[in-house]
Amino acid sequence: MATHISLVKTPRRFLFIASIGNPRPYRQTRHSAGHILLDALIPLLPNRFPLVSTKHQPSAGPLFYRTWYSPSYMNESGPKLVRQLRNWISTTQTEVLGKVIMQGNVALPKTIEVADSETPEWQHRGIDPQSLGFLAPTLVILHDELEAPLGKVRVKRGGPEKASLRGHRGLTSIMESLRGKGLHPPRTSPGETRPHEDLSVLRIGVGIGRPSTRNRGDVADYVLTEMNATELAAVRAAAGPVMDILADEIYRDGSSL
Repeated sequence: MATHISLVKTPRRFLFIASIGNPRPYRQTRHSAGHILLDALIPLLPNRFPLVSTKHQPSAGPLFYRTWYSPSYMNESGPKLVRQLRNWISTTQTEVLGKVIMQGNVALPKTIEVADSETPEWQHRGIDPQSLGFLAPTLVILHDELEAPLGKVRVKRGGPEKASLRGHRGLTSIMESLRGKGLHPPRTSPGETRPHEDLSVLRIGVGIGRPSTRNRGDVADYVLTEMNATELAAVRAAAGPVMDILADEIYRDGSSL
């Protein structure tokens, strides 16, 4: 038997989950593996992170994450992504934290049911929402990982100062845009009070294998070739372990960037 369980606890962070790749006609190519991965993640997210505002049911969107597909070509991913990220951080801090969580207007949506024998993840991993003074933002970047085994998930935190971007031009564009806006690494003026904890960046790459040679032309042809059914299935299967990574992040308490 399934019952609706009222809210007890909530996550500590909010996630901007962005995939990068290329638009059509390159949407199914290896370079767009991040988009394919996000396609597979989206149906899994509502049951894993189900909390919504009671003020806007049943059509309200999720409170603690947003998904976003970059519409840009890979090498130009940064500017539009960072613009969307900044707007979302501002809106989430004011609307979600100030007007929803602190007033206690958070609950499971009516469409979500949890079995009596199960303890919801948000209940045993979260904290009392009334104790939240801020929500810490994390930018999650889903991207292709050249030379990693097909479907293998690799996770790195931070920018090039923490772990090499390995020449990935999409990641380079994003990190340059973040740095230009003073978001990562954080840039503050003397006496400035920041409205939220500094942005954390989580890079999640899904392996697409490697070409037979490292010649630039061969690499370009390889990443811009459409994935076959086996490759698509391997990338989609990565959604399972990535969901566990996202769960660890959304409930993470700490200031590591």
